[in-house]
Amino acid sequence: MRKFEKLIFDLKNGIKRKISSRRLKIQVTVEEFHLLSKKYFLELKKGAEKFQFKVDPKDKDNILFILRVYYGLWIEVNELSITIHSKFPKRFILTKEVNKTNHYFTPKTFPKGTIMYSVGSAYSSSNGMAGTSLWDNLNPIEDTDLIPSVQINYDFIKPDGK
Repeated sequence: MRKFEKLIFDLKNGIKRKISSRRLKIQVTVEEFHLLSKKYFLELKKGAEKFQFKVDPKDKDNILFILRVYYGLWIEVNELSITIHSKFPKRFILTKEVNKTNHYFTPKTFPKGTIMYSVGSAYSSSNGMAGTSLWDNLNPIEDTDLIPSVQINYDFIKPDGK
């Protein structure tokens, strides 16, 4: 089941257990998920390309955690306005240079305008609240099936649209 369809299914049927992350120190109980579903997602329908809504400041972190980390969805955030996209982009463009000063863990500098490809984090080391795993090509590391990746923070990227 695709991620967006899983969200629709869970909104309709509820979740069976809490959603949590020890690393991020955040959790959403079954009851909290139910209340957030009724508050924000009653109009979200299967087959929608995107869905926009306003979020209360007190709910924002939980909503971002649910959508970005648990479901792995592409969302745009503008203050308290959130847009959920049914499809996660495959390609992104860097809107700013990524280097050791703004992404200390990056293995190399990526200039502004670089096309980056969405790749799964090989070791689950990405913080989905802050960014997503990308790389500038889809070539696996020699003698492996692994494609390198680095977390690029959301405010450094925009979908390429291709």
